[in-house]
Amino acid sequence: MRRPLPLYRTLVRALNLRRGLDHPEEIDADIRRGVEAVGTNLWVLMFAILIASVGLNVNSTAVIIGAMLISPLMGPIVGIGYALAIRDFELIRVALRNLAIFTGISLATSTLYFSLSPLEVPGSELLARTSPTLWDVLIAFFGGAAGIIALTRHNVSTVVPGVAIATALMPPLCTAGFALSQGRWDWLGGALYLYAINSVFIAWATLLFVKLMKLRTPPEVSRSSIARGRWLATATLVAFVLPSGYLAWRLVSAQSYTAQARQVILELAAEAGATVLGSDIDAERREIVLTVVGDGRPGELADRVQQRLQRTGFPQTAVVVRSASGQPLDVGGITREIKGEIRGEFAQLVQQSETLRGELEHLQRAQQAQAALAADLQRLRAELLAQHPALGPVSVGVQAVPAGAGAEPVVLVADWRRVPAPDQQRLRQWLVVRLEGRAFALAQALPGPRR
Repeated sequence: MRRPLPLYRTLVRALNLRRGLDHPEEIDADIRRGVEAVGTNLWVLMFAILIASVGLNVNSTAVIIGAMLISPLMGPIVGIGYALAIRDFELIRVALRNLAIFTGISLATSTLYFSLSPLEVPGSELLARTSPTLWDVLIAFFGGAAGIIALTRHNVSTVVPGVAIATALMPPLCTAGFALSQGRWDWLGGALYLYAINSVFIAWATLLFVKLMKLRTPPEVSRSSIARGRWLATATLVAFVLPSGYLAWRLVSAQSYTAQARQVILELAAEAGATVLGSDIDAERREIVLTVVGDGRPGELADRVQQRLQRTGFPQTAVVVRSASGQPLDVGGITREIKGEIRGEFAQLVQQSETLRGELEHLQRAQQAQAALAADLQRLRAELLAQHPALGPVSVGVQAVPAGAGAEPVVLVADWRRVPAPDQQRLRQWLVVRLEGRAFALAQALPGPRR
């Protein structure tokens, strides 16, 4: 057998998912904490839903991004994929129950907000969550894969906030709440379908990559149970991929039709000596309404547009041409009005861009601070184990505190009974100096799960 090439070995080593992998027990504990439907997660969820609802209501992208960053919705979904991979049926049951609780609370909160809000006109950000396509499947799968890889690393990664933004679990639920408050059942179905797509494919990507990383050896189960699980997973994937693929095909077809129709209208209007003042193209119904001015005959232009579209592969198009030649046309006034609208919209876009840039800079500074804190806590953990190797597994983190309450206290979890009594006071004094006076707490580690 020929020896593998050095380049092949380099690639295999560089792409090895187990490099930098955190301790399996800590990964397991982190994922299980994210699954919990406890008071903190529920309160954060409700506030995140309200923030996202306000952002959708006022059509603010920056506010929606902020809501997605703090949402705990991904926890139960990642827990489902992880539990399927390690065949922990109790964790599957708990994660499904808590995901249902999270979803119900989110729908109730967003519906209540939109029922009380005086703004009833849907913006572009809200309407964008009513018609999912195949691209949403790809985003959810790749986002879920990036998320589980980041969650299993030693250091806290900046990938996780990006995954929360990309997979966008919050806006579809808020859109569903808006649809419920307005009685728009077609929007409700599209929004819930987008949310289901994101959830299913985040969980499926988690399952796949947990197996690839071989985090835990699953217990022995019957072949019939494995077969039923695989059949259920396959049926679920097909049930969600096929409709989204059909919707993606319709979207591409509609965009292609609209682009081709515009090109044909411009070419034929110039040939017929007419000026197109407005065009209303309905790609779904294959209908075109034109408003023109000039000496050309409207009926002839309609026939030529219809024939040209038939030759390009779009038959059965209804074309209506409305002539405005009988009315005086103030071209200069129209030009000034258009320029004024363009200047106003440009100024609004500049203002929105500045606002978004400020929000992004604030988020980047916060992420950098979190990354620096995470690196310092890892060094603290290493220093602590170097001084007291008998401690065994040690977890270091920070405890969340209300905004404005000061620095978050550092929490160190370990079996402190292994440290001799004379050394415990010295250990505390060392931590006071090491943490530069920052508050800390020594938490006793609980016994690990039986294998």
